[in-house]
Amino acid sequence: MNYDDIEMLEIPEDDISTSSETETISESSSSKSTTHKKFDRSLLSPNKSYISLQEWLNSEQKLDFKFDSTQYKKSLATKDTYTDSYISYVNGLYKVIESLTDNSITRVNLEYKEELIGIISGKGELETEQKYRKIDEAFLKIIENLTQFLDQIESESDQEQLQLLLSILDCLKANYFYSDIRNKPEQISTWVNRYEPKPESDLVQEIMAENPTPYIHPHFWNKLMVQLVTRGLLNEATEAIKHSKYQELSETCPELYSVIEDFQQLLSSYTSFALKGQFPQWKLTACEFREMFPKFKANISESNHEIILNQIYDLACIITGLPKTIASHCDTWYEVYSALSFFQIRDNNELYPEFYKLSIDEKPPPRLEEADELYEIAEQCFLDIMEENFLKVLKSLHDFEPITAAVVSKFLELKGFLNNYYLYSTDAKDLDQILNKRTVSEYFLTKQAFECLNIHDLVPVGMGILLNEDVSTSKESAHHNKAVIASFLPKFHCKTNDDLEWGLTICAKLELISTARELYYVYGLKSLDEGFIFEALNMFVNCYDPTTISTDNKNEGMKQVHRIVWDLIFQDSLINNRPVNDELINNIVSNQVDENFDIHPVIRQCLSPYAVLKSFFESLDRHNNDVMSKLSKVIHLLRFSHLPKKFYPLLLSQFLPFLIDAKCEFQLPDLIVIIELIDTYEVQSNTNDLTEGEQLYKYSINHIESDARDYDWRKIVKSSFVEVPSTIDILIKKLRNEIVSKIGQVYIEK
Repeated sequence: MNYDDIEMLEIPEDDISTSSETETISESSSSKSTTHKKFDRSLLSPNKSYISLQEWLNSEQKLDFKFDSTQYKKSLATKDTYTDSYISYVNGLYKVIESLTDNSITRVNLEYKEELIGIISGKGELETEQKYRKIDEAFLKIIENLTQFLDQIESESDQEQLQLLLSILDCLKANYFYSDIRNKPEQISTWVNRYEPKPESDLVQEIMAENPTPYIHPHFWNKLMVQLVTRGLLNEATEAIKHSKYQELSETCPELYSVIEDFQQLLSSYTSFALKGQFPQWKLTACEFREMFPKFKANISESNHEIILNQIYDLACIITGLPKTIASHCDTWYEVYSALSFFQIRDNNELYPEFYKLSIDEKPPPRLEEADELYEIAEQCFLDIMEENFLKVLKSLHDFEPITAAVVSKFLELKGFLNNYYLYSTDAKDLDQILNKRTVSEYFLTKQAFECLNIHDLVPVGMGILLNEDVSTSKESAHHNKAVIASFLPKFHCKTNDDLEWGLTICAKLELISTARELYYVYGLKSLDEGFIFEALNMFVNCYDPTTISTDNKNEGMKQVHRIVWDLIFQDSLINNRPVNDELINNIVSNQVDENFDIHPVIRQCLSPYAVLKSFFESLDRHNNDVMSKLSKVIHLLRFSHLPKKFYPLLLSQFLPFLIDAKCEFQLPDLIVIIELIDTYEVQSNTNDLTEGEQLYKYSINHIESDARDYDWRKIVKSSFVEVPSTIDILIKKLRNEIVSKIGQVYIEK
C-alpha cells in the first residue's frame, strides 16, 4: 500500500514577514523539492489543491473542502496493520491537541495580556508559565506517539523516514519545548544521539569485548571516550572506564592510575552537580584537574602511558568547554553544539545561539550526496530550527508526514514563534484582532481536518479539529467549518447506531436541523435496504419536517413512510393473505411491546390500515359464524379514503369464499354494501389504478406460498371446486353473480 503525499504547504514567493531578521515565506520555498520515496500514505489523497498559505492569510478566501468519494470508499475497505497503526498515530496526535484545549491553553489566552484590563499580577505570570510548561509536556506526547508508531513499522524505508522525523521533533523539543533550562543539554543529547548514534556498536565490540585491556586500545580514549563525552553520554563513559581494566595501573603506573580515577570521578559527579545548579563548582574542579596535567606528565616516563595521558588531557579540555579542542574531536556541528551545551556554561538560555554560531563556524554543515536526500532534508531542517526559520521547518516536516507538521504548527503558534509571519500587528492590544486573526496553524490544521474527513476512521479527528474553537477562533471560520460539516455528515458511513447518534449529536450541537433530517433519510434508506423496517420507519419519520413543503407538496421522508407501509407491509400481507414476516411490526400493531418502547404517533397512525388487515386475517383463523364481524374489517379498509385503489381487487376477493359458501348467511343491507364497494372501485379507478390492480391480482393468484394458510381465499376457492378468477373482470363478474345468488336466497328465506 502506498500513501501518496498530501499537497499541504504551498509556499508563496511574496515576503509577508514583518521582520527582516526572520525567515520570509519566499525563503521557505527555496528548500530543495523532494523526489525521494515518501512513506506509505495511500489513504491520504494526493491530488487536492488548496489556496496558498500567503493568499489565505492576506485575503478572505476560504479553504474549500473537497470530498473524495472514491478515497472514502477505499478507506472503508479492510485495512492492514500498517494502516491501523497510522490511524492510531493520528488519533494520538489529535488527543494531544485536545489536551491543550482541555487545559485552557489557547493562543488567545497567551497573546491577550492582562495589561488590557489593568496590571499583570504575579499570579497571572505564574499561570502563563504553567501553561508554557504544559505545552512543553504536550509536545513530548507527540514524540511518544511517534515512537510508538515507529515501533509498529516493519518496513525499513518507512522506519528510516520516521526516524528522521523523530529526530526533527527531538531537535525542536531540545531547543524550544523544554520545561527546565537545566535539562536542555540532556535534551540536545537525546536529539543528537537519536539522529546519529555513536559510538558505533562495531567500535564498542572491538574495544570493550575483543580487547583484553580496553584502556590501552589506540581508540579507547581519543575515539570511544571522546564520542561518549561530547555527546553527553557520561554514565556510559564512566562505565566504559570502569570496565577498561585500567586498575592494573595501580601497580605499574600509580600516577596515571590516579589521573584516570580522578577523571572517572569527575564524569560520574557531573549529573548530580548539574541538576542541583552547581555546574560552576563542577567546572572549577574540572579546570583545576586540567591545569594539573603538566605535573602529571612530569611523573610519567613510559611513552605508551604518556600517549594515554595526552589523550585524557584532550578529554579534560573538552569537559572544560574549550571550543577548539571540542571541534577538533567532533565530526559535525551538532556534536560540537552538544558538547558546548554540556561543558561551556549551563543554565543560561541566552548563550545557546552563540553555541550554535560557534558550532557552524567550526564545523560548517557539509553538502550531502543525492543518495542521502532524506538526510539532507533533515539536516537542513536542523539548521532552520536553530535559525528560527519555522516555515521551512514545517515544510520539511510536511515532507516526512503532513499531519505531524500540522500539529507542530499549533505548538509553534502557541509559543509565539509564527507571529513574525503576519502582516499585521501581533502586540496583542486588540482582543477582536486576535479573535479574528487567521493563523498559520489554522491553515495547516484545517487542511488536515479536511483530509481526515476523506478517511472513514479519521473522521472523528477531522470533525474534532473543525469543532475546536481554539484552532479556528473567528466567527467566520466557525461558520465556514459548520457549513463543511453540514455538507459532509450525510456522506458519512455509519457502521453502527452509535455512529449515527454521534453524527446527530453534532447536528444538535451546531443546530444543523436540515442536516439531521438528511442523515435520518440516508440511514432510513440504509436500514430499509438491510431489512430493518421499523428502524427505517423511525428514521424517515424523524426526517419529516411538517413546516416545509417541497415543490410537489410532499415530503421525501413521508413518501418513504407511505411506501414502506403500503408497498412493503400492506401489499406483502395482502398478496400472500397472511401477516407480514416481521415480528416487531406485528407486535407493534398488536400492542404487544413493552410500555417503554417508544413508537412515534405518525408510525402508529400509518400502520393502522395494516393493523386492520392483520386483525382480519387473525379473525379468519378463529371459528366464528358471525360473517360480517369478520368482513367488516375489509369493508372498513375499502371505505378508507387513503387506500390506494390498486389494493381494491385483492380486498374484494376476500368476499368470495364467504359468498360461495352456502352456510354463510348475509343480510340484504350487507350485500348492498358489497355491491356499492364494487361499484365505487369501477367508477373511481383510473387506468393506472386498474393496471396496477390487475398486476397485483395476477401475481397473487399465480404465486401461492407452499405454506399458505387454510383461510387463504385462493385455497378455499380451489377446494370448493370453483376456478379462481383469472382476471379482475372475471372476479367482479363472479362476485356479482354470487351476490345475486345470495340476494335471491335472502328473498326465498323470507
